[in-house]
Amino acid sequence: MKKLNTAIVATALLLASGVSKAELIVNGGFEADSIGSSPWTYLSSVTGWTSSGTFEIQKGVDAGGLSGFNSAYEGTQYLELNSTGLTTVSQLLNTTIGETYTLSFAFSGRPDTPSALKSVIEVYWDGAKLGKVTANPTSGWIEITFEDIVATSTSTLLSFKSLGPVAAPSYGSYLDAVSVVAAVPEPSTYGMLALGLGVIGFVGSRKKKQLSA
Repeated sequence: MKKLNTAIVATALLLASGVSKAELIVNGGFEADSIGSSPWTYLSSVTGWTSSGTFEIQKGVDAGGLSGFNSAYEGTQYLELNSTGLTTVSQLLNTTIGETYTLSFAFSGRPDTPSALKSVIEVYWDGAKLGKVTANPTSGWIEITFEDIVATSTSTLLSFKSLGPVAAPSYGSYLDAVSVVAAVPEPSTYGMLALGLGVIGFVGSRKKKQLSA
């Protein structure tokens, strides 16, 4: 009976692990490096990320940021990709070969961008382009999700490359709430596991009854 109980616990843990997946991104909300009382600042490095240029961290207007600028999508800070120019920021992720992942993030244009020019970025997964995202200056935060991304390596480079506005390269392309998690199994998978739990429980109950007869 002890072995059966162990099997039930193990299966229950498997079910739980499928529901709660570990976050692969470090500092996805750009909160780890506090900019103090400044509404924005340039940084040479940011926790978890690398950049082709200078990092620029901004605060939401509701947290001491500049008037007319966005509130952060989450927390109080976010990244402006277009700092001193168009930049690319990247993070190296620990992935499992053959595992499927979901990438999500929030993206926005900058309200005071000259001539109402659009912010444009491309998103890359280990060198392969996942897609292009465009935002108007007044669009506010847009929630973006890429699903069913398969890892082909144990180390995967996620990159956000700013493409514009070319005519105003130090304006816009706000990034916040970056997240990468392993895809949640299909409901049918949970059903099969739950059925397994039921069978194990039934066998254990029947065996107990036979022993007491």
